[in-house]
Amino acid sequence: YDIRDLSRTDYGYSPTKQIRELNLEWMKMTKLFSNPHKTKQGISNVLRRQFYRFLLNKYANGYKTVLDVGCGNNIEFIQTAKKMGYNAKGLEIDERFKSADVEIGDIFKATGKCNVAFSNHVIERFTSEEQEKFIKKLSELSDDLIVIIGSYNSISFYNTPDFRTPVTKVRLRWLLRRYGFRNLLAVHIPFWKAAVVVSKKVKDEMDKEAVKIKEGFW
Repeated sequence: YDIRDLSRTDYGYSPTKQIRELNLEWMKMTKLFSNPHKTKQGISNVLRRQFYRFLLNKYANGYKTVLDVGCGNNIEFIQTAKKMGYNAKGLEIDERFKSADVEIGDIFKATGKCNVAFSNHVIERFTSEEQEKFIKKLSELSDDLIVIIGSYNSISFYNTPDFRTPVTKVRLRWLLRRYGFRNLLAVHIPFWKAAVVVSKKVKDEMDKEAVKIKEGFW
């Protein structure tokens, strides 16, 4: 089964059973501090959509399928990608966010492939060890590109109760290298207090960096 067939609703597992197997404590915290009926508006909302468009135009040109992992009720990336002609879907663990564009399921049990795996403010909700497992899973799902946005440490980081472990652009970049992805973009954006990393899967390239990544250097 290939994630490119995004019209299908199964990801090769039983969502009801396996949702309960994955991190119930984290899921309860997410439900407690999120509002499925909240509609975000304002300048930050507009800037975010423009930034998503920039990322897709610059790094995902020519790709077709996009999977937003852990999208929650924030489907701005999915909406932006669809308007640009991509076949875009979301995968989310919280049943409240199920919609025509969002399937409910466990990312760690998902199978198949997509061109672009996107994750926005999910990775900081894991422990350090879980973060590496999350990166590894994204690398298995993505055929071409991974885009990760995560919060770095700041005074306001722990204002979000389910945030556990801050990230940096350097940490994300090296974790992605470990699983065969070379860096295209790694920046900190103070406005959002976030690290943004875009990495491309190494395939047939034989330059010095690609060879090192293939040999396991990270």
